[in-house]
Amino acid sequence: MKKKFELINVVDNKALFNEMAEYEESLIKEATTIGALSELNADNEYTREIGRIGGMLADYESKYVTFNNLEFKSPSLVLEYV
Repeated sequence: MKKKFELINVVDNKALFNEMAEYEESLIKEATTIGALSELNADNEYTREIGRIGGMLADYESKYVTFNNLEFKSPSLVLEYV
């Protein structure tokens, strides 16, 4: 596994966020292919790197991304499907 962004500690712009999200997705695909994610609570170079990158991406989202709340037309319909 080739690591990227080793010197990055904080994601502070959208372009870097997008690059790192793409990198994280490629790591997940690679790790899945070789079986590195097949064990629950696996601790290996893939899970550690995915966690490191994912943490920085989550920090960026909590600071800079606004998510809209989902709106339901009829709350009673939601309860029927729960």
